[in-house]
Amino acid sequence: MREKQRTIIDALRVRPEIDPAAEIERRIRFLVDYLHASGARGYVLGVSGGVDSTLAARLAQLAVERVRADGGEAWFVGMRLPYKVQHDEADAAAAVEFIGADEVLTVNVAPGVDALDTEIARAAGAELTDFTKGNAKARHRMVAQYALAGDRGLLVIGADHAAENVTAFFTKFGDGAADVLPLSGLDKRQCRALLRHLDAPRQLWAKVPTADLLDENVGQTDEDELGLRYDDIDDYLEGRDVPDAAAERIEAAWDRGRHKRTMPVAASDTWWRPGPPTALAVIDMQNSYFEFPDLAKVRDELVARVNELIAAARGAGRPVVLVRTEHARDGSTWTLNMCDDDEGFAFPGTEQAQFLDGLDTGEHVEVVKTRDSAFFKTSLAAELARLGVDHLLLCGVSTHSCVSQTAIDGFAENVHIAVARDAIASDDAALSAALLEFLADQMRQPIIDQSAALELLRTGDWPD
Repeated sequence: MREKQRTIIDALRVRPEIDPAAEIERRIRFLVDYLHASGARGYVLGVSGGVDSTLAARLAQLAVERVRADGGEAWFVGMRLPYKVQHDEADAAAAVEFIGADEVLTVNVAPGVDALDTEIARAAGAELTDFTKGNAKARHRMVAQYALAGDRGLLVIGADHAAENVTAFFTKFGDGAADVLPLSGLDKRQCRALLRHLDAPRQLWAKVPTADLLDENVGQTDEDELGLRYDDIDDYLEGRDVPDAAAERIEAAWDRGRHKRTMPVAASDTWWRPGPPTALAVIDMQNSYFEFPDLAKVRDELVARVNELIAAARGAGRPVVLVRTEHARDGSTWTLNMCDDDEGFAFPGTEQAQFLDGLDTGEHVEVVKTRDSAFFKTSLAAELARLGVDHLLLCGVSTHSCVSQTAIDGFAENVHIAVARDAIASDDAALSAALLEFLADQMRQPIIDQSAALELLRTGDWPD
């Protein structure tokens, strides 16, 4: 994999494989939770008939229906925002029928766009170019959505996803402006998969993408305008090999579009959730550590308990950080005792370095370390800062070394640490007990049982 490709994939949180049903549930839950947290009355979204807006709108409708089923009040408004007559009107009508929005409004943006064009021509002596006028259409559409949202106390949904984000294929402060991004982290084929799983008609999930902003080239496809195939973009984002020319074009678009990537809340953001911003850190759940007999005995039980914590974290939208140890074969990352013994372990690509079978390693942030502490010369502190996290729940192995040393260094980094007592293990019980007592007494780090750990992740209530 190309170095920049890994950086982009990590930034956009794209996974090579997804479970459509689980993704649909996670994103509906995100919309429900954020609605409660914001106090808004519902959502609004511009429906074009394309894959992305159709999917985002259907998720929004399902979210407000869930709020109402739970006794709350919420409403979704789908807005049709044509410039005069939309060339693919039949697709837009089919999308509206499939979405089943609580309310559908149609606002023709042509009068506003044309009036602006006329006034600029009067002032500047020339009309807008077709490209600039296309961006004006996108911005007028967003103005209409925010006008309605402001009047009714709604939030504006954006249909941006990873394949558009990486290529900056959206209008800044137009379709790139929104309050929430429920499709974040998905590529185009994954969006199609979710829409298909929702039983959308084929004409919607198989639709050829077009921004439909140009007067002089009506219906121009996204791929023609980008000079890229979505299959190549999706393969790139899923970590697969793509032709060098396509990869270079994607990376150039990523760099060029940096100014467009702004701050709408995404499905992976946590700053808005109740309680302190908390992440779960899963430490060294790798084959190499479970070669010790005492750890091998508790492997299955420990994996089950760690997976339970991961599920709770993801269900509450809290980040999961998978920490693993990996050493270079040339000895450059070895510890002193490894050098003395002339024996390394957990080399890249080996079975030893792999996560345990059965461990839930879905969407996650991954940190690689070479010492006991997950903070020592790693990206962990930077990742926590990027996520806005300053509270960390620890689980994994081994209690007397990597878990406790990470907790100690977390204290030095001013990160609040708690340890999930029932989801850690060690082959040195006496030393582990002493170190857990030290963490609790000297560093005031809570050592909590499984039920308390699950409650912490679900509610954000940090233990005293």
